Amino acid sequence: MNTEKISPPLSEWLLRTEGDEWLELIVELAMQNDIIASAAGRAAKIAAQKEQFARQARPVEDQIRRLGGEVTGEAWINGSLRVRLTTRMVPILSEQDQVVRLDLPHAIQADV
Repeated sequence: MNTEKISPPLSEWLLRTEGDEWLELIVELAMQNDIIASAAGRAAKIAAQKEQFARQARPVEDQIRRLGGEVTGEAWINGSLRVRLTTRMVPILSEQDQVVRLDLPHAIQADV
């Protein structure tokens, strides 16, 4: 298990959990911006970013489904997936190169 990719709140939750329980997670993916920078115009950049996200997310989504989990949402703008999986799947997912961080869902806090 790659513990550097697991957020402190998720790590604490995993320590308190017994057995193999289902949970909702946010999976942050590594995003490469080389294609986006080469696109001309705002609409082209957005389309390129969406396409790039889909390509980078596909292997992670496939692995989640193979493990028996499900993808419940996607956010191409910040490169993340919302997933439902079991605690036994977390270590396996943390080893994927495309995965940067695994975290429990939480409200976004505004910078002040």
